[in-house]
Amino acid sequence: MKLNKLFISILFLVLAGNVQAILHMEITGGQATGLPIAIVPFAIEGAGKGELEDIAKVIKADLESSGQFTGTPFQQMRQFPSQRSEVRFSEWQSLGVENIIIGRIRKTGSSRYLVNFELLDVLRQKADGTSQAPLLAMQFDNVNPQDFRALAHHISDLLFQKLIGVKGIFSTRIAYITVNQGSKGSVHTLEVADYDGQNPKSLFRSSYPVMSPAWSPDGKRIAFVSFEKDRTSINVVDVLTGRVSKVTQFPGINGAPAWSPDNHTLALVLSKDGSPKLYTLDLNNKQLNRVTQGGGNDTEPSFTPDGGSIVFTSDRGGKAQIYRVTLGTGKIERLTFNGDYNARPYVTPDGNKLVTLHKMDDGLFGIAVQSLKTGELRVITRSSLIDAPTLAPNGMMVLYGSQEGQGALNAVSLDGRSKFRLPSREGNVQDPAWAPFVRY
Repeated sequence: MKLNKLFISILFLVLAGNVQAILHMEITGGQATGLPIAIVPFAIEGAGKGELEDIAKVIKADLESSGQFTGTPFQQMRQFPSQRSEVRFSEWQSLGVENIIIGRIRKTGSSRYLVNFELLDVLRQKADGTSQAPLLAMQFDNVNPQDFRALAHHISDLLFQKLIGVKGIFSTRIAYITVNQGSKGSVHTLEVADYDGQNPKSLFRSSYPVMSPAWSPDGKRIAFVSFEKDRTSINVVDVLTGRVSKVTQFPGINGAPAWSPDNHTLALVLSKDGSPKLYTLDLNNKQLNRVTQGGGNDTEPSFTPDGGSIVFTSDRGGKAQIYRVTLGTGKIERLTFNGDYNARPYVTPDGNKLVTLHKMDDGLFGIAVQSLKTGELRVITRSSLIDAPTLAPNGMMVLYGSQEGQGALNAVSLDGRSKFRLPSREGNVQDPAWAPFVRY
């Protein structure tokens, strides 16, 4: 009965909530030597331009946000071809463009459109002026205008994969916590949105703190921590339905949930037996196992990509550092030795690098990337107040919260050369979590 009442109350909060933090992307730093590329505005047949999402504009913002591309400004374009026969390659070469994307949008019925695009290599045109076959050409039929933005992100993913050789993250989503001050106190909301902050959706609202969202590997659920009357609990929300279930509410700390790669286990932090320690919870049979022992506080677990180990933050050596525990043997090894504070660890998908929140000698915090082979550490961004880094599913960008001024989300590429910001038009936004390669 108590669980059913919880479902009803949570669903009421989701349906009743009408305040959302609208995020908008601001590109704050780019790679000057990014691949020069031109995304020509798509030609439109059978509809007014104002009626449709600007697909080329979305693609341009996507590719530039990655730091791997330098887009040609629309106002510098001398022609606007929509098919190969119209492209004057010499003009694009004079602009220093290496690749060009052209496309057409044609209305085929009531609120239905045909969209096609081509990726052309400007440098590979033949001596007689004719072009080589396109590097990529695709067509999408029966597209609803409401899906144009999602289609633009999908095209960006295809272009990124073709030109960079790595899967793009433009169709992924993020989760984050917003905090809005009202007349009766603060309201904490768990929200999800597209990676660029568009299309937000509220999943859970509370007058008590909400924190530590973590996506399941299949993208269907988010685990998070909530407080209610000074008691913490770990909950799981279904992203499609908004239905919430309580997973743990032991005495003391219930915190920092993290999913195993196989989708069946949560790593979490409990203090029910004393100081905070790592545990794993099998979500199928509800079996709880303690992972770490000994003195000190262990927290912030994160599974390695192979699922065989967990990296975590611990002060067992006196200061906060990153350790790794092998689940099969219980063996623990220290991974970080640079500086006196390293926390919030993530291992990149290739298993070669460790991303951490690192405190520098001058007292500022930064996002750092450390080689797990050599131990070499490199700081890619720095600030007086940084929290909650989360790694993109392709391992190429880090999203983190910043509490300088009004809280905002910031992203930086792993090479440190590209940055963008997602400020909120109202309220603070913090504690982000980047979703896996799944979209609904």
